[in-house]
Order: sequence, then C-alpha cells, then structure tokens
Amino acid sequence: MTPSPVAALIGGGMAGVHAAEALRRDGFGGRILLFSAEQHLPYDRPPLSKALLRGELTREDCLLRPPEWYEDQGIEVSLGVSVDALDPDRCTLQLNTGEHVEFDRALLATGARPRWPLGLRPGRGPVFALRTVDDALAIRSRLRSGASVVVVGGGFVGAELASSAASLGCRVTMLEAAAAPFQRVLGKTVGELFGTFYATGGIRLITGVQVTGTSVGPEGARLTVADGRFWDADVVVVGVGAVPNTELAVAAGLRVSDGVEVDAYCRTSAPHVFAAGDVANRPDPVLGGRVRVEHWQNAQHQGTAAGRAMLGRREPFDEVPWFWSDQFGLNLQVAGFPERSDRVVVRGRLDGDRFAAFYLAGSTLVAALGVGCAGEVHLSRRLIASRAHVDAQRLTDEHTDLRDALLASDVPTA
Repeated sequence: MTPSPVAALIGGGMAGVHAAEALRRDGFGGRILLFSAEQHLPYDRPPLSKALLRGELTREDCLLRPPEWYEDQGIEVSLGVSVDALDPDRCTLQLNTGEHVEFDRALLATGARPRWPLGLRPGRGPVFALRTVDDALAIRSRLRSGASVVVVGGGFVGAELASSAASLGCRVTMLEAAAAPFQRVLGKTVGELFGTFYATGGIRLITGVQVTGTSVGPEGARLTVADGRFWDADVVVVGVGAVPNTELAVAAGLRVSDGVEVDAYCRTSAPHVFAAGDVANRPDPVLGGRVRVEHWQNAQHQGTAAGRAMLGRREPFDEVPWFWSDQFGLNLQVAGFPERSDRVVVRGRLDGDRFAAFYLAGSTLVAALGVGCAGEVHLSRRLIASRAHVDAQRLTDEHTDLRDALLASDVPTA
C-alpha cells in the first residue's frame, strides 16, 4: 500500500493554519501535521494588544479555529512540540520529543520573536514583550488603575498597548530612540503627528532616548538612559521590533537573509520546503528587490498561497501588504511599502481626524497611510499593485479623485 503523502507545517500561527485550510480545501487527501511550540491552539494576535489586554476578550475568544475544526479537517496538531532539525534532502524533521518525521512537503511558518535592547530581557520581574497570549495575560494582570507603565519603543504594538493601558487608568510613558514614533517606517512628519495623538491620549512621550541600564525587582523596574535620566515603572513592555526565527532554516542550509528567502510561489531554496508569514522574505512586487512583511493580512494570505503552492499551483503571491491599527480612538490603515519611498505628500490636515499620506518613489506610488480614510487606502493599494505613476500635486487636492491623479501614461484602475 502506498503511504499517504505528508504535509508538515512548522509553526502554529496564522500562516500555518491558513496553509492547512488551503491544503484541505483544494483537495489534499494526505496527512497534515501542524507543530506548534506553544501549548495553545493557534490564536489571533491583533487582540493581544487591544481587547484581550483590556479584559474584553478571553483566550478562547482569540482562537483562530475552534478545537473541533482541526479534528473535522483531519489536521494533526502537536502542541508544545518544536522542530529541532530539518533535513531538506532526506525530507525529514527531528522533533524535540526525539521523534523523526518524514514529509513530502514542509512549510516554515516559524514567525518572529521580540527584539530585546541591551540590558533588557524577558522574565525579569515586571519586564515583558508582547508577542504571545501568555505575554498579554501576564501584562494584563499588572495593569491596575494608577500603575506606572513604561513602553520601550514607539512602534504599532507598543502604541496599541499604551492606548489600552491608558484606557485602564494606567500612567503611561513611552521611550522612543528616534526623534518621533514610527519615524523609520512612516517618516518624521507623520511620526511627529502620532506623537501629538499620544499626548492627547494621556501618554508621556520621550524621544531621542536609548535605554542604557536597568534595575529590576519583583515589584518594579528602573530604566536609565544615556544622559542619566531614569523612569520607575510597575510594568515595562518592550516593543522595538522583531527578529525572524530563521535558526532552523540556517541549520538546514536554506538561503536566508532578512528571513527565509522564497520565490514568488513561497518556495525556499529547497524544492520541497516552503515558507510564509513573518519569517518569509519574498520578492517586492512594486520596486523589485526583496521584502519581509510582519502583518496579519500578509501571514493569512501568504499562508493560503503557500498551501496552494505545496499542491503544485503556479500562482504567484505578489500581494501589496495592508494593515490597520486602532489606538487612541483612531483607526489607522497602511498599504504598501512606506520605507521604499523618497518623499511624502499629504491630503487633508495632519492636525485633523481624517487625512491621508501618500508615499512616493519618484512618481511611483509605493504606499499610503490613512486616518479615517479607509476608501483612499484601499484604492491606493490597487494603484500600488499596478505600479501607478501619479501627479503628486493632484494627490494633495481633496477635491480630486485619486484615479484622476494618475499620470497620462497610466490607465486608471476600475
């Protein structure tokens, strides 16, 4: 009897679940093995810094799929099990349990882990990063009204956490190394605007500071910066970016740069091994080169694309990324690749609650940010995908339809 083919999915997050779903939906009849180092069934991460942290949702509310779904779909989930070694030539995995598993196709969906600044480490008293549901619940247990919270880093997760903590009555300080939050990704002008939003939301923002020393006790911590200033906190949350979990791929001899390199079909440098989600470094569909995207939507859709590719479907994944963030009563949406731009133009007033910022590389639209402008962001996403060249002056005119800002050589999208 010919054994059933095996698809091994390494990582229990969004990408792995959607790959499993695509495999079954598109007719894969073999075994699907999903290995997760965490002890919990796969869950949704966006609520961790928002509704779960505020106590509005439970851990079970955040599950990506109910427990019975895995059984109904014939997906064999191994919780608390990590893959210690991958042999792409022999198509085998070695698990931390000592077991060896053979596969026909494997997916690396190992995600990323928090980046830790010098002197700060997890598990030291009240110092946390927010990456897992256990992190969120541990932080939530300390967010009593009046507690002092210091957020190290002014990125999206840190900002969402700061907003949630402030809504619970905490006194929140944010320490940011750059001159403004989001400066590296969204630029200084937009970053300074968000600094104003933070102040309005009751957050004390300190920019241009780098934590150089930490004194940690069981009930609190003191953070010191280079000029000698210090802040005492009941809770410290570090949010200074993430590092892709590439160790397994490196040891297996796969091509790795900033993440595991894949082609347009989610395939790594080994023909039977694929990668998706935060760990995958894929071709940039707009400006060329390569890009690694750490967004919920990318993990979901690239996981689906990888599952289909594992079945031999030749459908390139060239989607323009999009994500959203709720903080301080504002809905922020971003599409594209802001870091690839060389200038920013704005439609609307930056001091209002509705505006859009457009990021250009030359005359090519490469990204858009909107506050209260979901329609503009979604149309911009289509223009970015079409490599549209735009008239920057007309982009800034609130009375001009975005499609009318295309240069004459471009064909407007429907």
